Amino acid sequence: MTTADLKRAFMDERPVRYNGITYQRVTAVIYRKTPDKTGSLVQGELLDKNGRAVMIAAAERIEVEEPK
Repeated sequence: MTTADLKRAFMDERPVRYNGITYQRVTAVIYRKTPDKTGSLVQGELLDKNGRAVMIAAAERIEVEEPK
């Protein structure tokens, strides 16, 4: 997803998918400098279904979970 999509999922508290796993919601949007310091990486912090653990994932690998 794009940075704008990630921010929208974060603000709307929508469930998201990463690597085939559904997470409750995005709990943070993280910006990091690239190792060569010429750009930035955008990542999402994803809360698991039990609400006890988070996963950090690259924005482009996260998808919004569609309602069933």
